[in-house]
Amino acid sequence: MPDAYFRNAAYQHTVQVGGPGPADHPAADHKIVYDYRLFTSVFADAGFTVDLLEYCDESGRFHFNYWNPADGPIFRSLRSDPRNQDGMLGFVSLILDAIKR
Repeated sequence: MPDAYFRNAAYQHTVQVGGPGPADHPAADHKIVYDYRLFTSVFADAGFTVDLLEYCDESGRFHFNYWNPADGPIFRSLRSDPRNQDGMLGFVSLILDAIKR
């Protein structure tokens, strides 16, 4: 899920509501861009326990909580996206694990 708090102008242009969408899905424009609080609340309100795995906070700081790729690979993540290299974030996603209570 695109992250509303990632501070990168090109990224925000790509993921903005009604925007061009990512290059690999150019027709897939977004209807909403979530921040971690709103995205978490969608799942919590539906009865899930939520563990945030990757997200940016209100100051744009990136947070990473370990998750095992063997549980399900996520391409647009810190470790798997080739745009994230040499300690620089080029593309991030809101990633969470949700478990039904």
